[in-house]
Amino acid sequence: MWPVPPTDRQPDELDRRLLALLAADARLTMADLGRTVGLSRTAVLARVQRLERDGVLRGYHAEVALPASSAAHRARVGIVIRTADVAGYVRRLVAQEGISDVETVTGDYDLMVLVTAPTAGELDALLDRVHAWRETVRTTTWVVLTRYG
Repeated sequence: MWPVPPTDRQPDELDRRLLALLAADARLTMADLGRTVGLSRTAVLARVQRLERDGVLRGYHAEVALPASSAAHRARVGIVIRTADVAGYVRRLVAQEGISDVETVTGDYDLMVLVTAPTAGELDALLDRVHAWRETVRTTTWVVLTRYG
């Protein structure tokens, strides 16, 4: 049904009242709208459909505010360390909230870690803390953009 080009026809006062009511609460029923403006459900439905068809009423939406997920921001972090006590370093890592999947790996890094945080700022702060440890030589972070499966 959308997008529809706008019409040149101007909404009358009753149309503007209906539009204001729908803008405030798009879930109102035609019967509720009718009771509020003094029309039957059928008359309101005809007006709303005309407003949709004319492109004046272009859609309905839900404004959603989900609480932050603890895993909203994910990153893989390669860590190079300098310590004889690797197990102690790993224990310290996993004690940090948001750090999991700590693995020793071959290649340029000693450890590969999954880091999750509810916000980008919290992710950054956690990475800064780990990077500041004296045993941490270098970190490289890959922020996860899309996760499959």
